[in-house]
Parts: sequence; structure tokens; C-alpha cells
Amino acid sequence: MAGYTSAQWLAGQKFLAGAFALPDWVALGLFALLIIVYSSIGGFRGSVYTDTLQALIRIIGTIVALVAVVWFAMADSAAFLRNMASTEDGFLNLFPGGVAATAGFVAGFGAAAIGFGLGQPQIISRYLAGSSPEETQSAWWIYIGFVQFTWIAMTVFGLVLRGVMPGITDPETGLSFFFQKNIGAVLTGLIVADVFATIAATSNGLLVAMSQAVTHDLLPRLCGRNSRVSLSVATLVIGGITMLVSVLIHGSVVSVVLSSVSLMGAGLAAAVMIKVMGWPHSAASLLCAIIGGVASAVLWRQFGMSGHFNEAGVGMMVGLVANFGIAQTEANLKTKTYPV
Repeated sequence: MAGYTSAQWLAGQKFLAGAFALPDWVALGLFALLIIVYSSIGGFRGSVYTDTLQALIRIIGTIVALVAVVWFAMADSAAFLRNMASTEDGFLNLFPGGVAATAGFVAGFGAAAIGFGLGQPQIISRYLAGSSPEETQSAWWIYIGFVQFTWIAMTVFGLVLRGVMPGITDPETGLSFFFQKNIGAVLTGLIVADVFATIAATSNGLLVAMSQAVTHDLLPRLCGRNSRVSLSVATLVIGGITMLVSVLIHGSVVSVVLSSVSLMGAGLAAAVMIKVMGWPHSAASLLCAIIGGVASAVLWRQFGMSGHFNEAGVGMMVGLVANFGIAQTEANLKTKTYPV
């Protein structure tokens, strides 16, 4: 989760640096500190309220961005088609590595999608906060619709932008660069709010989830139940640590995000699935499922196999097998009788 949060600071740094021509360290500090401060003040309730507002801004901004880039593409369709035709080989190919390789890639990310929902505590905590199962079910479908709409729309935006502005060196700065160059100040301001809301909502939820884990679970176990640290202090400390980590990270935002989410899914999704489905388990079997899931995902990635099948799927399968094996062994030992 710390790696995932650090990726949010990197994304905010790139956006502010590109939008306002700020030095990287200034952009990183401003963005991260602002979110860390309001996360430490608002806690979980503040996180839910800000998520709701930020989601509305995100929907409006996504629609504006998609309409704007399509408008520019249609305004000079000849140049757009010429730029798209000059893209590198495989840019528009749905099966760049062949049908079999693509099928494995899609299946791997299909497994990662399960891990995405079951492996992120900041999302699961919102499932548990519903006033009734019916409310949680409705919110679940709203969330799925929101995620699918935004990622599909922005993927289309990126594809079209390649034909509108082919000279952008860093694709992750393309949104802010496009609006600065082509759109008026009002709509550019809306996109600034849109991007800020997107990154802020994710980092805010992650910070609160990590702080709750530290204050309610980790410290009482390690230092005794009377050990108490306020959620605000924990949020400030964790936010500062993740901000420093982001300075040391080398890689694109998307690579850090995907690796962090995949590792969270590999480690936690199987355990959450086992608990939700009520499958036989024990504390030891769940712990082994988590450790086995993370370890196998790391090894899978180190051997360069994640491009063929996402490591989250591998970690989930290993976690389920590990839990089943250990839980079954424990059950057999309990029922086994020994001669006197």
C-alpha cells in the first residue's frame, strides 16, 4: 500500500510540474502535503465525503476531456489519420504478441481485477461501512460503473491524443499538456480539478487505511492494547514516509501502480475470498496464504513472466492452494486418533 501511495505522489508531481512549470520537488511537496494534511484531519468520514465530491468532478472532467480531444481530431482529420498511420508497429494491433499471448495477458489482468477489488483495504473498508447489505450492493454496482466508465474513456483519450499531438515525450503528462495548449482557462481549470480529484481520492483512501491498520491493529498487538497513537499522527507519519519513498522510486506511475496493486491482490485477495466464502481456514493457513501469495508474485515478476500472466493471478492461486493444504492438514491432525 505504501508503494501504491508513493505512485500517487509521483502522479501528482508530474501533473503539477507540467501544469504550472514547477520544479519536481516543489510539485511533489505541495501535492503530497496538502493531501496528507486533509487526510489527517478528516479521517475515514472525511475520506468518504471527499470521495463523493471527487467522483462527480471526475465524471464531468472525463466527459469534457473525451469530447475535447475527439473534437480536435475531427477538426483536422487528415493530420490525425496521418499521425496515427505513423505510429510505431503494434500501437493499434489488438494481438501484438499473437492470439495466445494476448489471451494470457487478458486472463492475467482478469485475475488482477479480482485482486483489485479484494486486495485493497481502502476499498473493502467502504464495503463494510454500508448501513445494510442492500446499500452495499447498490454502491458496489455504482463503483463498478464508475471505474469502467473512467478507465475506458481515458484509454480512448490517450489513443486519440496520439493522433492529435504525436510529439508528447511523456504520455503521463499528455492530459494537462493537451489542455494547456488547446483549451481555454476555465476548462483547463476543470481538468486540473479532475486530475487532482482522481489522485487525491486514491491517496486519501490509502493513507486512512494504512493509518487505521497501524493504530487499531499493529501497535496494540506489538506494544499492548493500551498503546494508542492518534489517527492524525499516524497519517502524518505514514504520509511523510511514502512521500520520501516516492523520491527514491524510479519508473513510470503506471508501472509502480500496477506492480503495487498486483502485489496487494496476490497477498490479500485469496485471504479475503476465503473469509467471505466461509471456506475452511485457520489463522496459520491464512497467514501462509498471504506469505505464499506475495512470495510467488515477487518471484513470478522477477523471472519476467508478468508480461505473459499478471502476478496477482499467480499469487491468488498459490494463496488458495496454500490455505487449502494447511487447513486440510490441520483438520486431519485434529481428527487423527492415537493408540494409548
